[in-house]
This record gives sequence, structure tokens and C-alpha cells, in this order.
Amino acid sequence: MSSYKTACVLSLGSALVLLVGGVGFMIASEVRAGGTLAGLDALPITAMVDQDTLAQASAFDGDYVFIGGQKERDGLDAAIETALDAVAAMVRPLGRKRLQEANPIPKQLSIRVNGDDVVILFDGQGHGASLDGKPIRVENAHGEKIKVSHRMRGDKLHELCDGGKGNRTNDFKLSSDGNRLTLAVSITSSHLPVPVDYRLTFKRK
Repeated sequence: MSSYKTACVLSLGSALVLLVGGVGFMIASEVRAGGTLAGLDALPITAMVDQDTLAQASAFDGDYVFIGGQKERDGLDAAIETALDAVAAMVRPLGRKRLQEANPIPKQLSIRVNGDDVVILFDGQGHGASLDGKPIRVENAHGEKIKVSHRMRGDKLHELCDGGKGNRTNDFKLSSDGNRLTLAVSITSSHLPVPVDYRLTFKRK
């Protein structure tokens, strides 16, 4: 199993605590979905990866370039603003900066499948993990300890980045001809009542 500098950035940087009217508002990445922790325990781990799963995953192997253009860049900005609209106004400027820094749009995406090991790189940064769903421990770009796991969920290659205080999911889906890849990103938090959800489109080189 290969490991690399991880591209999963979970938090909004250091936790931001603002006291407003005696109430503490914290922007962090303690991630919950529907009020329930959406961590690794929510995903059952398969002991072995079967051949059908390996065949599905191998279809993703390749190099891709971002083709979403300004429309998807605007979509990311809109997703951030939608999430921030649900928090206190005083928190929004720093929250916006942290979310923008944590969600750069990559120009290049590389997926390498070697047996049951999948390596995902965004502009050269990423990591490898087995398709059995077992998490590996790595550091993100901010030096924070996180867990990363890979698995196939239906026809999607699913990546979960669990920082304990925050999760990010990346769901990759190929077009029927295999030449176009859609990435659905979701970042949720108990301190962000509305998740940051957005999509990016890539074309196989």
C-alpha cells in the first residue's frame, strides 16, 4: 500500500471560536450527517475485495483534466455561500476563506489501481488505500491526522476522509464510455447546518 501527502483537507483551518452575545460559535469540521456521526463506523468493512469489485475499480485507472469551467467554479462558490448563510454573520468571512482554501479546484486528477490498492492524486497530492474500506492514517496538508478509506459503492469509487473533527467524501463516477468522470464532494459539520456539496467534471486524457 502506497501513502502520499494527502489531498484531503477537512477543517476550515484552525478552529474559529467567536463569542457573540455570550454564545460560542465554532467553525470546525466535526462532521455529522442528519445529526449522526458519519464516520468510518458507518461503513462496514469487507474482509476481502472480490474480483467484480476489482474490475469495477480498474475502470477508473487513468489521468483526467478538469473541464467544468466557470460554471462549476461558480457552483463551488455558491455551495460555500449556501453553507455560510446558515451560520452567524460574524463567522462568515473567516469561514469563507477557510472553505475556499480547503477546496481548490484541481487541474489534474490521477487514479491508479494496482490490485486492491487505489491511489488518488489531485494535482499530484493524494494517497493510496485498499478497496477493502480499511482506513489508513495520514496527515493532511495542514499537518492534521486523518483516516482515509476507499471502497466501491455501486458504480462509484467512494473515498472517505475522516479527521475525527471532520469528514469529507469524494464520490467518483464514470460516464458510460469511460471518458468523463464526475466528482461529487460533500463536506458536512455540526457547526455548518448546511453541508458544502458540489460537483466537478473531468475528461480522461
